[in-house]
Order: sequence, then C-alpha cells, then structure tokens
Amino acid sequence: MSLQKYFKEFDKAIKMDYDVKSELKEKRDVLLKILKESDEIPTFEKYDQGSYSMYLGVEPLDKEYDIDVGLRFHASSSEYEPMDLKNKIYDLLKNHTDYGAKIKKPCVTVTYKKDCEAAYHVDLVVYTYEDKEDTDSQLYLARGKSSESDETCWEKSDPVGLVDYVNDKYKGEEYKEDREQFRRVVRYMKRWKNKKFSSSGNAEPPSIGITLIAVDKFEVSKQYDYLEEKYLYDDLEATLNFAKKIRNLFCYKEMSENGRALYSIEYNLPSTLNFEPNTNVLKKMSDNYMTDFKEKIDVLVSDLEAVKNETDEVEQCKKLKKIFGEDFPVPEKKNAAKQQMNYIPTTSSSGAV
Repeated sequence: MSLQKYFKEFDKAIKMDYDVKSELKEKRDVLLKILKESDEIPTFEKYDQGSYSMYLGVEPLDKEYDIDVGLRFHASSSEYEPMDLKNKIYDLLKNHTDYGAKIKKPCVTVTYKKDCEAAYHVDLVVYTYEDKEDTDSQLYLARGKSSESDETCWEKSDPVGLVDYVNDKYKGEEYKEDREQFRRVVRYMKRWKNKKFSSSGNAEPPSIGITLIAVDKFEVSKQYDYLEEKYLYDDLEATLNFAKKIRNLFCYKEMSENGRALYSIEYNLPSTLNFEPNTNVLKKMSDNYMTDFKEKIDVLVSDLEAVKNETDEVEQCKKLKKIFGEDFPVPEKKNAAKQQMNYIPTTSSSGAV
C-alpha cells in the first residue's frame, strides 16, 4: 500500500479551509464595513492576499487564525505620508475589540478573542497608487510603525502580481493534479516549519520564502500506472526532493566569533514583478537563524530519506509523525498488513517533470 493515502489524510487535516472558517470572514467584513462607512479615509477596494488567495493556508498550531486583506485606496501616494492612512485606520478600529488594533510595519492588525483568548486576527495592509486616476499604475505599500522611524516609507509593491505568480504554477486543467501536489507539499513544509521553529521574533523562515522557492524549484513526482492508465503521485519523494532543493540554496558566509560556520540564503522577490528591486524575502533572519534553518533542513532531508528506506509502512508513518507532528496518521499494524497483502504492484515508469 502506498504512503500516498496517509499523506493525503495529513493534508486534509492541516489544510486551512477558509470557507469553513466563516467567523474569520465575518470579522473581516465587519472591519471593512466600518472603514467603508467612514468619511475619514478615501474609498478603497479590498484584495484578499497571502496564503488565503494562494490556496496554501495551514491550520495554525496556536489556533489563532489570520487573514491578510489589502486595501487599495483610491489615492495617490503623493497625497499622504506613509503613516497617515494607517493612523486613521488605527483610530477607527482601536476600540472595536477587547484587544484593540495594533500598528505593525506592514499592516494594521485587529485581534479578536474567543473563549477568553486570542482566536482571530485580521491584517489590513494599506496601499495607494502612483496615480489615483490610473489603477494600473504602481502600487505603494505603507511600511512603518511610526512617523519618526527612518524605516517608514512608501514601498513599491505588487500584491496582485505576486498572487498570480504563485497561482500560475501548473496553471490549467490539464495540470490540476500536478498543481495539487505542489500545494500539498508547500503545506507540508509550512507545517514542518511551524513545528520546528519559534514563531516569536525572526527565527522562523517566512512562509512567502518557502512558497517562492517552491514556485521556482519544486518538481512533481509521479509515475504512470499502465494498468489503471493514470499517474500515481508520490508526495514523499516530492517533499524529499524539495527539501534537497532548499538545502542546496544555502551558501557558506563566514565563521562566527565562537567558531560556528554560518550559512545563508538570499532569495529575492521575482524581478518580473513591480516590487522594490532586490528585495530579499529572508532578510529579517539573522545569520544564526539562517544557519539554524540550514541545520534543520539537513535533518529533514536525512529523516525523509530514512522514511524512504524503511520497509514497514507503520514504521514509515511513525517517522513521518515525528517529522510533521500529531496530525500525520499512523495505521494500526493489522490494517496496514491487510492492505499490503491486497496490494498488487503494477509496472510503471517515471513521469516526473
């Protein structure tokens, strides 16, 4: 019996279903209604971005759900300072929940509680146009936490182009199954990093980094079954190969003062999109954090190879559970043995692309 069945069960367990999370969408819509009814800010169009719009969302381990919403204001960036609209949004929403609103560098965050603890947050990202009369003109993101900060600026951004760049991977009905494997593997990797890295500070590799590397480097793993006349997908092989792709991106940088060899990855937003040039999506990670990332990727590759070399299906699933967490299913031995007895191998050839 193939491990694929258990990988798909795992994906079903961790996949974020935003349609089911109706409360989160309701919170978003309430906030948008407050903003739309205000005379304090220009009119805007909302754009759902991030993992929501890329179909790559993963159930959070801390159970705090989030959604990123871009607000494309019908305004020119020359009309406002970067903090003007963020401050106005903060003022409009600061008393909306018990947690209130919080200004962060890329957004304004509103957090909701459920059962006396934080349960949802909505990130509102402020954009203006280079020319408000031309919605095809350059978009600018309001980056910064305060007007006094030297980091506060209008930053070139292309949120729609970025979502399209990701969603165009294996675009078309004929590539549907390839696309689904791509999305599953990205979700596996996102759950792995959530499990292995602290979410505080900048220790955790950003999801957009994993996603962009996958768009550029991921390869489908499948074999053609001539008896069933269809491709059989192998998520274990695809995940292992992708982990190796990430590992190969690390470059030696220098020796630290305490004698640790430091490694790093520089991975820029696509040059074909309208972002600030040479924007490294991993730039927030320090050299030590990047080296931690490399060491954990090395372990992941080794652990996945051990799964591949294991002959017992139950033991394979146990190893995968240690890698990915409690949501990875482990069959009972008698059920696995029965499935293996009933399984008749078929002749197949590689169809990897």
